[in-house]
Amino acid sequence: MSTNSPTATPSLVRTGVKAGAAFAGSVFQGAVLALLLGAGGFFYYLSRLDGPGMPAARAGGAGAIVALLAAPSVLIGVMLMFFVPLYMMVGVSHGRSRAMQQVVRAHGETLAQRLAGAIAGRIEVMPRAHGVLQRTPDWLSVDSLSRQLAPVLGDGRAVRAVIGFVLKRLPLSDMLAQWQQNQHAQGRVEAGAEDPALRALLMQRIGETLEDAATPSRMPLWIVMGLQAALLAAGLWLTA
Repeated sequence: MSTNSPTATPSLVRTGVKAGAAFAGSVFQGAVLALLLGAGGFFYYLSRLDGPGMPAARAGGAGAIVALLAAPSVLIGVMLMFFVPLYMMVGVSHGRSRAMQQVVRAHGETLAQRLAGAIAGRIEVMPRAHGVLQRTPDWLSVDSLSRQLAPVLGDGRAVRAVIGFVLKRLPLSDMLAQWQQNQHAQGRVEAGAEDPALRALLMQRIGETLEDAATPSRMPLWIVMGLQAALLAAGLWLTA
């Protein structure tokens, strides 16, 4: 163990730095898109506002505010403004995915093995009473698993994010129900004994879940850009 720790610690530190840089880069890209596309599109649209309802709004008087708010072109301008924080949210979400990608690429196999062992160890010491194993997901938390795996994987935010990602997407209840049926069918119902089949099952499913985490998608960004383009086109048609 002493021979592994000096090499493992710098590796975890480097991975954390890469994950932080990936997160910061995506957030920066989101901020740039928010300024260029979000705010830029909004102010460009404002410069062309001369659609239905605008002449009445410029006339002044008590009905000016009502006419202004009722103008379809103004409503579209208000909706366009919401794309500024939306691009930021997309950038933050993609940054989290990219940070997780760095951790999975560097330590995916170790994470899958350690997580499978930690989760299996908690399950194996539980009684096999009916309904007890089905409540196991409620007893597994990011905090408890992070503390258990901290000596090996560290307690950085990126590692906690990976553990949380796995716990949210791993169908533990269905897996445990299937495993419990196999246990009863084979007549092995004792608690506390290591079960290689359970560990192999968990390792496989965790590995598949981590593969999903290692492939961040740009689809949310394309959807937001498409929605903004459609809304901007509708607004420009109204103000033509």
